[in-house]
Amino acid sequence: MQRWFLSYHSPDQALAERLKAAIERKDASAEVFFAPSHLRAGGSWSAQLAEKIEQATGFILLVGESGLGKWQVPEYDEALDKWVKSPAGFTLALVLLEGQTAPGLPFLRRLHWIVSPDPTSDSAVARLLEAASGREGNPRELWRYTSPYRGLEAMEEKDSDYFFGRKRETVAVLSTLAGAVDQLPILIGNSGVGKSSLAQAGVLAALKRQAWPDDTAAVQPWPSAFDRSRQWCFLSLRPGTDPLKSLIDCFLDTWQFSATDPERVKHQRGWLDLLGKGQASLPDLIAATERRREELEQPSPPGFFLYVDQGEELYVRAEAEQRRRFSELIATGISHPRLRAMMSLRSDFLGHLQSDEPLYNARQQIDVPPLREAELREIVSRPAQLLAARFENEQLIDIITQRTAEDSIKDVGALPLLSYTLDDMWSQMVRQGDGTLRLPAQSFELGGVLVDRANKFLEQHRDAENALRRIFTLRLATVREDGEPTRRRAERSEFSDEEWRLVSELADYPNRLLVTIGTATGQTYAEVAHEAIFRRWDKLRQWIAEERDFLVWHSSLESARRAWQAAPQDAKHDAVLMGLSLAQAQRWLAEREGDIPLADRVFILQSRAAAQRRRLRVQALVAAVAVCEAAVICIGFVGWLNRGAVEDDWRFYTMVKPYIAKQITPFVLTAAAEHTLKAGDSFRECAKDCPDMIVVPAGSFTMGSPQSETGRAANEGPQHAVTIAKPFAVGKFEVTFADWDACVTYGDCNPHVSDSGWGRGQRPVINVTWDDAQQYVGWLTKTTGKPYRLLSEAEYEYAARAGTATVYPWGNEIGSDNAACDGCGSDSGWGSAEQQTVPVGSFKANRLGLYDMVGNVWEWVADCWHADYVGAPVDGSAWRGQAPEGSTSCGRVIRGGSWRDPPPDLRVAARKWYNDLYLDSTVGFRVARTIEH
Repeated sequence: MQRWFLSYHSPDQALAERLKAAIERKDASAEVFFAPSHLRAGGSWSAQLAEKIEQATGFILLVGESGLGKWQVPEYDEALDKWVKSPAGFTLALVLLEGQTAPGLPFLRRLHWIVSPDPTSDSAVARLLEAASGREGNPRELWRYTSPYRGLEAMEEKDSDYFFGRKRETVAVLSTLAGAVDQLPILIGNSGVGKSSLAQAGVLAALKRQAWPDDTAAVQPWPSAFDRSRQWCFLSLRPGTDPLKSLIDCFLDTWQFSATDPERVKHQRGWLDLLGKGQASLPDLIAATERRREELEQPSPPGFFLYVDQGEELYVRAEAEQRRRFSELIATGISHPRLRAMMSLRSDFLGHLQSDEPLYNARQQIDVPPLREAELREIVSRPAQLLAARFENEQLIDIITQRTAEDSIKDVGALPLLSYTLDDMWSQMVRQGDGTLRLPAQSFELGGVLVDRANKFLEQHRDAENALRRIFTLRLATVREDGEPTRRRAERSEFSDEEWRLVSELADYPNRLLVTIGTATGQTYAEVAHEAIFRRWDKLRQWIAEERDFLVWHSSLESARRAWQAAPQDAKHDAVLMGLSLAQAQRWLAEREGDIPLADRVFILQSRAAAQRRRLRVQALVAAVAVCEAAVICIGFVGWLNRGAVEDDWRFYTMVKPYIAKQITPFVLTAAAEHTLKAGDSFRECAKDCPDMIVVPAGSFTMGSPQSETGRAANEGPQHAVTIAKPFAVGKFEVTFADWDACVTYGDCNPHVSDSGWGRGQRPVINVTWDDAQQYVGWLTKTTGKPYRLLSEAEYEYAARAGTATVYPWGNEIGSDNAACDGCGSDSGWGSAEQQTVPVGSFKANRLGLYDMVGNVWEWVADCWHADYVGAPVDGSAWRGQAPEGSTSCGRVIRGGSWRDPPPDLRVAARKWYNDLYLDSTVGFRVARTIEH
């Protein structure tokens, strides 16, 4: 006797009743069971439903005019589970009303298909009964009823029938999950390489199928760790702006609350409070879910699987405290014996992961590289074969595969564009109705889809049009004088934080207009997904036309800068900008400084300095000739000049030496005076325009921030004891423009440091690089004969804390009128403190008498950047390090926050880093001095 379970969508109940009657007329011995139409929203199967499916010999998935009902999905899952266990004794049949699209369900391709304009007709029922006897096959034209390509969307578990090209990576992830203890597999790859598809259509589908991918080289049996993985509770989330809420919600979704049930909100708030305060953990959420299953009279799942999609949202969207707590919950939660977890992450956020101590320590990295030609061919051809569609000719497959492979080399976002193109070809084939995929070879171009996406994004972000224009033209385009625009790869440092948020959104689904790339050296870049956008997008062509003069000039500047960088050291002076080129560069620098990347600004300033040195040589020559009394002497003097020594000697004897003798030497501390210094004493080793110094006592302190501190970053830990054995002196104020300009006049400091139009004098010097700061302390050391230097990072925090252990030097709250920052509430007469720097000493000093240790400007220190304090010196010395391969800088630490930063960046423990050639209106420095006696 045939026992059928008929699954239908409640709006199609009349059709289902007619089908039931037709089956029973055709086979009088048959029994047909209806699934309950009142299954609770969000529910899984009930014990009764599971029992009826277990007793059935066949399962009918009816899809009528109303499409697939959400209650049919768990019914299908239960039937699929039985079919996998005993395929020979159980019939799975899809009954599809002709004209409807087949639903997206896993393994649907392997079912018996009955497609009919009247599913209750005798012929349709006869084919259904033949399917039960094993004689009925699928219709020959499955391509009419479903598309195997997913456009720009990531493939999901339901698409696993058509997922190809990632068998090796799928096996690698499954093997890691099976063998790893307390490890979190993280899929890392560039945007658009298919990480989410690999996770969902590859790994999750295999776990739900409870089998390795088809045709895989893996010969080992299915891991015992995955016994009954088909019955696991599968959870997925994207962190978003509230990762804790996202985590809680993915559990609550299985608790069967209706959308308007206030109980859900109550539970959500309660768990947010518990998890946020550290009073509950991920295992507690799992236990609560099991108890809820008991209340619903549902079996407890044998395991739980959590997938964190687009993990980069943790670092670009989430608040620091939520990010930290989420990372801790995941890292500690994966030790639960019945929990497995996995995460996907864009490669350009690898550096953020390295700074995320809990997740980094728990990670198991799985690299997801771009697909190669053989894999792309499989992606193009196999889905069509499975659905009995065909390409117009084999050459078309070759053309699509080869051009996509070529684009994948230069366009890392080519894969989703390929899928979109194939989906469009499929739609055209269905409309034509002959099962043949066509595309004229000469018209194949992956970039066409980008225009629609670009216009849609612009329409949705009208308020960001100026930022988008800057991103696409000034950052990501290069224009030769006689050519079309082409892509430009821009470093992360070239973008503001707001611009980078837009870049990240543009790189993610559903936009895919840009790609972001992380390199092995830790650098992050962005570029357009495909150069076709420059040809196809009219708006961008308009923007570029309006910026053409600047873009053409900037392209030539970049070429000149790269040639200068590549030149041997002894030839660099001949590779700088000169004459008209330098004049043009200085004009553009004055007009468009914010649009010129740092490396190019530095090159212009180096060229300007070289030009000034050449002018000084000429002036020295003229002066020398004027005082020459004999031709022989003049000739000798000119020869001396040509040896390049005149400029330095002339300036030293006529300017620098008299300055040192009068303004510095009389004020430098003698050995006896230095010996009498005690904590709190102040001194200045010049007449004016050099730093006032305060003696800081020796002592010990705890460096870093506790995990409970609001706004804390992982790079501020672990906390550790530091002992500074000897007193040292610290600048009472940040180095001012008055101090700097003295070095410009009587030393070797850069004469072109900009004050951003805010004034010089007693304002802190800004727009200085780490190298500039080193140049200044070198000059101070040379002129005084005393050991001036930058502070170490430990010395900086010790001096800033001044004996306190609070968040800020004055307490645990930002308060008001304590510093210059964006949100410091200044009412001390500096109402513009949130818009620019203020003169040093405008706010109260800390307990050591030091001013502006937080706020006003970030301050360069001597240390190389490290992602945390593991292995940090405990004696207060600077932590050195090696530059990464291909770089001349190890990355330099800055401390203290600035006028432009919010209060959390002014916390004493807060730290960041920049390349040593970085300059900005938020960055300055102060000096330290070793006490020798």
